[in-house]
Amino acid sequence: MRAWYILVLCATAVRGDDLAHAAGQIFNQILPNLIGNQVTGGSKDPTTNTLNQIGTVVGGVVDYAKKKGYEDMLKQIKESTTDEDLLKLSEEMFNADVNNALAYIQVNVQGKTSPMSKNDEASSNLLNVPENVWNGPTIKPFVALFDNYHKNVIRPEFQTPTEESEQTTFINTILATGPIRSLMSFFVNKGLTQLNEYPEQVELLRKLWFTKYARHWTGLCKCSCAFENVFMAELKSNTVLGLHSWLFFAKRELDHKANYLGYIDKLDLGGKGLILKQHSVLSETKDAPEITMFVGTSPELETALYTLCYLARPDQLCKLRAPNNVAFSIQTKTIRADNLPVIDTASPVF
Repeated sequence: MRAWYILVLCATAVRGDDLAHAAGQIFNQILPNLIGNQVTGGSKDPTTNTLNQIGTVVGGVVDYAKKKGYEDMLKQIKESTTDEDLLKLSEEMFNADVNNALAYIQVNVQGKTSPMSKNDEASSNLLNVPENVWNGPTIKPFVALFDNYHKNVIRPEFQTPTEESEQTTFINTILATGPIRSLMSFFVNKGLTQLNEYPEQVELLRKLWFTKYARHWTGLCKCSCAFENVFMAELKSNTVLGLHSWLFFAKRELDHKANYLGYIDKLDLGGKGLILKQHSVLSETKDAPEITMFVGTSPELETALYTLCYLARPDQLCKLRAPNNVAFSIQTKTIRADNLPVIDTASPVF
């Protein structure tokens, strides 16, 4: 009786057209053992053995159902989000960005340069960030994550309980902010019942931004994640990857590990921030010839914009709008982790 009860529970975890597939998986794996136990009497405790095997199959089927549900959600978001939705929602997010820091920092763009030039056209740091900005309600938990990662894409990383707690704190903090609330409300209003509840929203952000995957060609080390690549910087041999966060770059400058050589181009986001394309050198020798980053915007706004574009326009230009009708885009790229699509990288484009 217990075996049949577990089967019923498993079936309810799978929806619609997945039911037959899930049931088939269960019976194909456990039916021979059920028959064998009845014919031979089994060994030791056949009932326990069968229940253990049922538990293993149930776990696999529930995992299958979760993966299927996640991919169905991605498809639903992409198909239901219009270009006009993206423009309206992105502008709403900018207007909700109460933790915007542009008015409190100093941005010294200095001389103009190019990706090919080795000349230093900037005698001073790009950014001057006062202490009160570093203590901002969402910036402080954001910056706390910076020391949780190694920049080399083939160096193993092991998450400690403290680091896991910092990750959870950051997610919970930004989920209470205007830009992320706008994003989640948009999804719910589109009929995505998978995101009705707060824990499901936490899980989505955790999956997209903190799922570990391999970036090196060997695929042996799951040493990277979207947060590390987008909001920090990684090294793949001598190539600098990511480096799209002004806050991370400002920290590098403070530590004398980034030399800003000058700007390539810039775009004013209606007084709510900048997009800056620049050339820098990291750790004295690692050339980053064409970095594009938001400047002055909050971590939650950037996370919301990147998340929206990855979900609605993965692997393509996602056209958005800042206040004062300023047009810009975000380019995302997908990678698969545990056979599920997540964010590889994302950056602003103009």
